Amino acid sequence: MEDQASRGGWSPPSPPAGSATACWVTTHRECRHLLRAAESQPSPRGASLSCSLKKKPHRALARLAKVYGPIFSFRPGMTCTFIVLSSPDLAREALAEKDVALAARFVPDSVRALAYNAGSMAFLPSSSPLWKQHRITIGVYLTSGKGLNVTRPIRDRHARQLAELLRASSHRPVKVGEIVFGVANNVISNILFSENVVDLHVQGGEPFKDIVGGLFGEWSKPNISDAFPFLAPFDLLGSRHRTSKNLAKLYKLFDEFIERRLSSGESHNDMLDAALKLHAKSQLSRSEIAKLFTDMFIGASETSNITVEWAMAHLLRLPNKMEKLCAEISSTLGSKDFVEESDLHKLPYLHAVVKETLRLHPAVPVVTREVSANGVSLGGFPVPVSTCVLINLWAIGRDEKVWPEPEEFMPERFCGADRQFHFRGSDFAYRPFGAGRRMCPGLDFASRFVPLVLASILHKIDWKLPDAMTPDDVDLTDHCTLVLRLAKPLNAVPVFKM
Repeated sequence: MEDQASRGGWSPPSPPAGSATACWVTTHRECRHLLRAAESQPSPRGASLSCSLKKKPHRALARLAKVYGPIFSFRPGMTCTFIVLSSPDLAREALAEKDVALAARFVPDSVRALAYNAGSMAFLPSSSPLWKQHRITIGVYLTSGKGLNVTRPIRDRHARQLAELLRASSHRPVKVGEIVFGVANNVISNILFSENVVDLHVQGGEPFKDIVGGLFGEWSKPNISDAFPFLAPFDLLGSRHRTSKNLAKLYKLFDEFIERRLSSGESHNDMLDAALKLHAKSQLSRSEIAKLFTDMFIGASETSNITVEWAMAHLLRLPNKMEKLCAEISSTLGSKDFVEESDLHKLPYLHAVVKETLRLHPAVPVVTREVSANGVSLGGFPVPVSTCVLINLWAIGRDEKVWPEPEEFMPERFCGADRQFHFRGSDFAYRPFGAGRRMCPGLDFASRFVPLVLASILHKIDWKLPDAMTPDDVDLTDHCTLVLRLAKPLNAVPVFKM
């Protein structure tokens, strides 16, 4: 997803001493000091930042905001300035009111492998004709209401296959996130080229899983080439080389799909057909097709599965919430064997559970933007070109001024009519998918697919914890790489209710 891809250009900054990641985001930019007005911004000392921004930047930045306020700046040992925003009003200013001026993206060195950034929707300038073409292409199948309705049977079919697999696996522990990862990628691959890419019966060792996992691994690592650009040609940590190898494997896979389609002459009315028509008109190269498809998989492979995994972790930890949701699903579907997307509008508590999960654990906890225009100010402070702006969605979702008992998992807060929160709503206290032209383009897909998967794995299935675990043993410790995931993958035991 696009905000998710922005994390590909962001990792916690740390000082040059003791770590090669001094300024992962924009230290290579020649950024002058903030104007005098901005110099008065609250700003933590570099030393106080060095240990806190390494593994859990979303939490570290939230703690600093409590000390220095909802807007503060810091320079981690070099000349580039970071601005951190941690309130709904400042998020609105950056992502909505000044969206155009903050639409630029930093491109990390590893993403330049095989010129991926030159064809990726996540890193192309929003003014680029190719970026606009990509948005139109995915809109036909993934982001428009009409396109989502056309692809509904694909989502229903794979959700049913997931439910069947879990029922067949009754009484055996499964890795919840991994199995949903496979389903999400098969849904995307069928929308793209009408074939599966993951064997759901194999846990671990799947080539496609390994490739995508390898890309996420490289893009989440700090890289000395981003802190010191003059070292980039040497690729000292080998990150660009390893990324190139994984991208080459993925492009080879896509080429095989393309060649089979061209040799068969068949039409499946999928995204590959649409892309090949553009290719025939010289409007899209084979390389650009591969990069677009990579964007789709990178965006879909993580957001859906980690959100379902987080939701299941909370439900297993809070049996009363699990019971309430299962009762809603059971009473609504009755004797119906499987959940379909057409059932979802009748399940308000299900949607409340998903919304509460995303409030606590937005897939992309910190959205990054880069100032691309002169004369920009944020919170009353002038901000020069090339300043990196970090919007802490995780902190905003836990703002005690907005959310009573913000650390508690309470789906009921989304059930009342007094204050409705929507993914595209005007209230920036709740924008887990970001906002503006860089908002996650897969929002509409995820808002349908995640509830469908969650309902499908709960309908007629009881879930138990393995190895005599109790609900309190469910570990909710998080880990932030490109996305916000459980530090310890969730294992649980499905029990089919005959």
